[in-house]
Amino acid sequence: MPTDTLPTIPVTGPEGFTLHTVVSGSGDRVLLGLHGGPGGEGGDYLGPLHRLASSSRKVMTFDQLGTGQSDVPPADYAWTLAAAVADVDAVRRASGADKIDLLGHSWGGMLALQYTLDHPERVGSLVLSNTTGNSARITLDAIAQLSTLMPPTQACAAVTADALGEHTSPDYLAAVAKWLEHYGTAQDGPLQTLTAEALDPGPAGHGLWGDRLWFANGALRGWDVEPRLGEITAPTLIIHGGSDMSSPQSNKALAQGIRHAEWLTMNNNSHDMFDVENAGTYLAIVRAFLNGWEQG
Repeated sequence: MPTDTLPTIPVTGPEGFTLHTVVSGSGDRVLLGLHGGPGGEGGDYLGPLHRLASSSRKVMTFDQLGTGQSDVPPADYAWTLAAAVADVDAVRRASGADKIDLLGHSWGGMLALQYTLDHPERVGSLVLSNTTGNSARITLDAIAQLSTLMPPTQACAAVTADALGEHTSPDYLAAVAKWLEHYGTAQDGPLQTLTAEALDPGPAGHGLWGDRLWFANGALRGWDVEPRLGEITAPTLIIHGGSDMSSPQSNKALAQGIRHAEWLTMNNNSHDMFDVENAGTYLAIVRAFLNGWEQG
């Protein structure tokens, strides 16, 4: 569902920046979707989530700060995870709901985890899609995945080039393309977008993740909430793809750490759950979870 056909509202975050927010459906129940990145083109790719909207469920997605149609802060802005969490709460307040259902995809799942830990009273249920609870796992998972896709010398050359910031290196560029094709998405359109965002994630990506692809050297460096997962009491669905940059080990850690979690793997999927081939099944699973796995 293209989001440009849906109603939008401007939400003002606590720092005064405007967040472009898409709204569909009505009712007291609210599903808020958080897009991946950090950075990139924003939340338009979450458009299929709005198919879950109804007369009893409002669905909201928004372009996070510095992405899509939301405001871009000045060059000297200090990017923090706390500010990103505060923006999520601003959108939650704009929804009119005291408690929301929260879905985060990729980096959005990391943000959803932090929001749930900071505001447990605001989350009724949680969907963690293709994500992790520890930024270090992204680095280790990527290195392990690269080692399965190419000879050791080439994989090491690509990782070394990223670590040194040599992002015009042919070894690096070839490895990024191969990694995203296998673990990101097999669809040509989304693959081109994903590759462009990986190579240049924009100000939000540089501020939050950093200026390396496989190593966090921005605000998310050292981020790890795995020791706190036991604090989460909201019913939680953990879902990822069978060939996903979000590895089985990362998802297992989430499933073992969250007390009321269920873990599903869509074996024929990679990291992209929202393309035409995957969205129907993915949305059916999310809808069933949000409805309490009720029997039809």
